Amino acid sequence: MTAVLGLTLPAGPAAGAQSALQVYRGTATVVVDSYDYCGGSFGGEHRFIGTSRYKAAARFVTGPRKTAAGRVERNPFYWELYVGNIGQVGSFQFGSATIVTTSGRDIGGNPRDPRLLLGYWVTGRSGTSWSGKLVDSHRAEGATFNHFYGEKAIVPCRNLGSTRFVYAVNAGATVSGRVSSGGAAFTIRGSTYGDNYQFRITFN
Repeated sequence: MTAVLGLTLPAGPAAGAQSALQVYRGTATVVVDSYDYCGGSFGGEHRFIGTSRYKAAARFVTGPRKTAAGRVERNPFYWELYVGNIGQVGSFQFGSATIVTTSGRDIGGNPRDPRLLLGYWVTGRSGTSWSGKLVDSHRAEGATFNHFYGEKAIVPCRNLGSTRFVYAVNAGATVSGRVSSGGAAFTIRGSTYGDNYQFRITFN
């Protein structure tokens, strides 16, 4: 059986152990570099626009690893991070894995578990130290979850205003810091699909 990227087969009973969700509330310090493709004499070149720095309320949630159809996510715990008021420009949401519903039968017509576990991040923990990488955005499945709510020009390279736009975070984003039962502090670095934004988020 081939594991879906970002997942692994359960190692034993502990993989299905349940525990209560834990919520850490804090502040995120955010740095966002913005880019467009309006550079060069004739336009079309990737161009740096400017940097935004701000702080926002943030919520980090942890819980038991998600499992479905005999697979378990490759993280020491399931996690989500929300920065700012989700949906507003400048907000972020991250999640380690999600479960989607597929057909209850495979292409041969055989019954199968209709639940599919999609793993986004692969992280590890040693003591309280915690780090890892976003290995798959799952854009191909139309199931992105790691997002930045930014802005998109109504007409590219013309000063005619902008509209809110949801950008998927690129695979390759990293997280590094510490997580314990008493608190969490870490930094996430990455970029968005299309390379319109690069960001650094420090949660405390």
